[in-house]
Amino acid sequence: MSNPRDSIIQRMVSREIFMKYLYQKAISKEAWQNIFNDFCEFVPKIEEDVLELYYEKGGKEIDQLENFRELTLDGGYLMNISDAIEDNIDEIDLYINKYARNWSVETLPAVDVSILRIAIAEIAYMIDIPNKVACNVAVDLAKKYCDDNSYKYINGILGSVTSETEKK
Repeated sequence: MSNPRDSIIQRMVSREIFMKYLYQKAISKEAWQNIFNDFCEFVPKIEEDVLELYYEKGGKEIDQLENFRELTLDGGYLMNISDAIEDNIDEIDLYINKYARNWSVETLPAVDVSILRIAIAEIAYMIDIPNKVACNVAVDLAKKYCDDNSYKYINGILGSVTSETEKK
């Protein structure tokens, strides 16, 4: 049985790497199909980033013979988040456009949109992830990757999405 701490680290790394993947996908204007397969092709290209992030989050030393993906990433989460976004991208973007006053997915910075897409997918379509966790992780990612005050804006949007989805 794996250590629960290892699972938490894998989930944190998976979210952050998936956010980078969505950012790249948004910049290149790729279609929202075959997300999981595309992501699996993306990961080997950034193996060093994955390992660096894994160690930064407190992951154990990995033997070179071990499969880094199985140890550093949460495959189940990645399949679920890929499916949630692929199946619901239009609805996710509607949430963003609805609550991003005077902004839209076309005008917000791509990194902000990537973070929002993951968090909204978790809030609206992944019942095993508490809304508070989805929001907190999104805010942490925004503090790391976005402009200084973007995290406040992202938190506000997610608060509105959470309120709406909890009413359903």
